[in-house]
Amino acid sequence: MFHFKNSGISKGENVIVDCVGFNSFVTFFRNTKNHNVHNDFLCVLRASFVSLVFQKIFAFRQLSILSALFFLPFFSFSQTLTSPDKKIEFSLHTFTQNGQLSYAIRFNGMPVIELSPLGIVVNEFPLGKAAERGTTSFYKENETYPFRGVHNRAVNRYNGMKANFTSRYHPFTIEARVFNDGVAFRYIIDRKDSAIINEEHTTFILPASTILWSQNNIKYYEGRYTKKLIDTIKAGELIGPPITIELPNTAGYAAITEGGLTDFGGMSLKSLGNRQLQANLSGVTRKYGVIETPWRIIQIGKDLNTLVNCDIIANVSPTYDKKLFPKGYATDWIKPGRSVWSWLAKTRSVTLENMKRFSDLASQLGFEYNLVDEGWGRWKDSVNGRDHWDMMKELVDYSASKGVKIWVWKAYPNRAGIPGIFEESARKLFFQKCKEIGVVGLKIDFFDSENQEIINFYQAALRDAAQYQLMINFHGANKPTGETRSFPNEMTREAIRGMENRPPWAQSNTVLPFTRYLAGHADYTPIHFGDRAGEVSWSHHVASAVVFTSPLLCYGADPQSILDHPAKEMIQSIPPVWDETIVLPQSKIGELVLYARRKGNVWFLAAMNGVHEPKAITVDFSFLKAGNYALSIMKDDREKQAAAQFEASTVNAKSNITINLNPEGGFIGRFTKTN
Repeated sequence: MFHFKNSGISKGENVIVDCVGFNSFVTFFRNTKNHNVHNDFLCVLRASFVSLVFQKIFAFRQLSILSALFFLPFFSFSQTLTSPDKKIEFSLHTFTQNGQLSYAIRFNGMPVIELSPLGIVVNEFPLGKAAERGTTSFYKENETYPFRGVHNRAVNRYNGMKANFTSRYHPFTIEARVFNDGVAFRYIIDRKDSAIINEEHTTFILPASTILWSQNNIKYYEGRYTKKLIDTIKAGELIGPPITIELPNTAGYAAITEGGLTDFGGMSLKSLGNRQLQANLSGVTRKYGVIETPWRIIQIGKDLNTLVNCDIIANVSPTYDKKLFPKGYATDWIKPGRSVWSWLAKTRSVTLENMKRFSDLASQLGFEYNLVDEGWGRWKDSVNGRDHWDMMKELVDYSASKGVKIWVWKAYPNRAGIPGIFEESARKLFFQKCKEIGVVGLKIDFFDSENQEIINFYQAALRDAAQYQLMINFHGANKPTGETRSFPNEMTREAIRGMENRPPWAQSNTVLPFTRYLAGHADYTPIHFGDRAGEVSWSHHVASAVVFTSPLLCYGADPQSILDHPAKEMIQSIPPVWDETIVLPQSKIGELVLYARRKGNVWFLAAMNGVHEPKAITVDFSFLKAGNYALSIMKDDREKQAAAQFEASTVNAKSNITINLNPEGGFIGRFTKTN
């Protein structure tokens, strides 16, 4: 076995060597503690005219350096695709020895995904093994389009390729797109008959010492994100994307998830140990004809601002049907807005009279909606012979007189003796009835899976809802995967550990913007001033409503507590959608969130402290345009968390501020243009 002098590699440690290019190997040694290696080993490398990247494991087994040299895996095919700015490199390879198809991703010359196997099992045949190169074609795109999320216009710029392969089982294609902020790839299998996708072997081998932020709920995605070293994750652990990666040596950030998920089982991740994560499909996927898998996405950036503003998930998702959405996100009946909600309120009962009261409160707050949760389906007025539909119509009409519109809750499965809407006929009948009485939106709950049947329900429900001009909020659901690009009437979805859970909040609130929210909007139901307030300050609570993206911004707080609160005016001014988002460089996952967000000419600056110690941060206002702004501030009271201080001043782009945050504290600043 070859040994390395002071290289940072243990003398007895088995290492596998993969050929990816001579410069990659040289880069590896430049990043070790000492550049000294045996000269004869370098001679062998030069003679073979390949360079070697070290990994502890590859697809087959661990090998020593010596055995790796005896069985040197030359590539029979290699193809590289780079991003438009040349900083991200995606490479495809097949091995001469066994035809195993593999890929690697690099950012600024450093590995993001080390050489990793590709493959998918169709009708029990593993595509990706014994692969032989066919033709490869290239294409590119450079466009922008209207969007709704962290900003109002998405950027879709990439270099793409379709690499065709033959195998002893079936021909297939790897389609890849490399953007300036990541990579997306998928499998295409051109079939004319039925097929079962049993499993997927796409693997993500991460560099040693990579920090991983992940959660383990793969049914309804409400796990708490935790921080781990990839080297410590044991085989068999399950992970629900998105996962966020802090690359070694401050090389940047990455995140793994999927996009364009339609008519397919959703993808979670399963650890194989040894720094390997593998795609883990939910259930069995059944297809007929051409198979196009969802896109496997690796978002990549030098900073957190790049990840948060990444549009790849939307870019690879089908665009909306103009017949259903003639104006896209501006379609007349699609209205982002703020909602009151009784579920976590002090007076939470879902009765007709209490819901009228909540509509009154929504009107007083200037909120657009009242969300009526589980319980209204049992309403009954036996004296006057009225059922729940008649009584809901009364609520809708009463609320309309107050300028408030109604959303209603409904279970996907049968629940508590009330039929669900999992069948098409029941779904359409329910939607039709909601439309007839004037309901504008539906909160559909209890999916608890991302198998193909559930994914297909999302698509069908969103399409049917559009025909009845209804907006949708999915709860008990899986991660978003670009549905809002295809169906602008999806206003939010859960798949998050939000206010329905219990404190502590602080660290989780400073992790979620850089993990779960990378996939898209989430119904966290922010802010609470009652028994769920937890350890965080009032200012932290209000800042969360600025940071957490949800075009249906449903508040967890009792609306009366907002009306009675000194922060009422600040909360009322927070918009449900944003034109621009900037993650300021002081932000750090799990410790500090610092956002600047714009709606029209109004900017908000929001900070949340995730740790149990005070912080002082200085922020310049260079994100502002020219001119003066009236700045309204809500900041921590140093004496207690359940209090706040309010200030006003005039500032401009050359101004700055030092923000003093309590432990688990927060800050909100609103900048309104004055000239």
